[in-house]
Amino acid sequence: MSLDQCLGILLPEDGPTDYEWYALGPAGASAGGDLPGIEVGKIPSDGHHEPAALTALGAVDRLAPVGEALVHQAGAQAVVWACTSGSFIGGLAGARAQAEGLETALGVPVTSTALAFLEALSALGHRRVDLLSPYPQEVTRRLVHFLGEGGVAVGHLEVLDCPYAADSHRVDIAEAVRTFCREHRDSEVPLLVPDTAVNTLQWLDTLNRQAGRVVLTANQVSLWAGLKRLRWSRMPPRYLNCLASA
Repeated sequence: MSLDQCLGILLPEDGPTDYEWYALGPAGASAGGDLPGIEVGKIPSDGHHEPAALTALGAVDRLAPVGEALVHQAGAQAVVWACTSGSFIGGLAGARAQAEGLETALGVPVTSTALAFLEALSALGHRRVDLLSPYPQEVTRRLVHFLGEGGVAVGHLEVLDCPYAADSHRVDIAEAVRTFCREHRDSEVPLLVPDTAVNTLQWLDTLNRQAGRVVLTANQVSLWAGLKRLRWSRMPPRYLNCLASA
């Protein structure tokens, strides 16, 4: 395993400067010792959770130039399009075509957050989930459809109706999970928390403990899927929780 491995993260530039991906860059990785170098490439975005805007945001010809800079200038050996809504909005076929198009353009392994959710659920052996969606109703409906296309059924569902990524970013996710699981205390299926604008990596242990079941978040599955494509052997439990050994 090379000591100079680098994971590229394509991330919508939605405004907030305290997205947790920025703290996982080269300085954060070297301090922890359990992550490769992580370079973030910002995709211009107003963060609008609206289908047409999300479709335009996830266009391969919009993502590819930033991805090429990650590969050729930063040395990324794998890339993740870390935007849940910008990867599921076109359905499962669209998400696969998006990842394949980027792989062709960049010449390195590529996946996305939406595909990472399906991959993580498959690795853990789950085909039914509950969903705590930061998105508005129509975008949430498309996420449920995407999951269904991937063989995952949604049981309990709550829509937080955040019109912009910045609104998602302000959600008290620990309280939202606690309230959701109190209302659905008899459910034992994994709880999905999509949207990479929601910082969750530092809260994973707390979220899982409060929920009393598996909680999978957008940044968690994105990081896990990216590390797998790097063939990274030191999967850090502090960032991945149950996925560290999956």
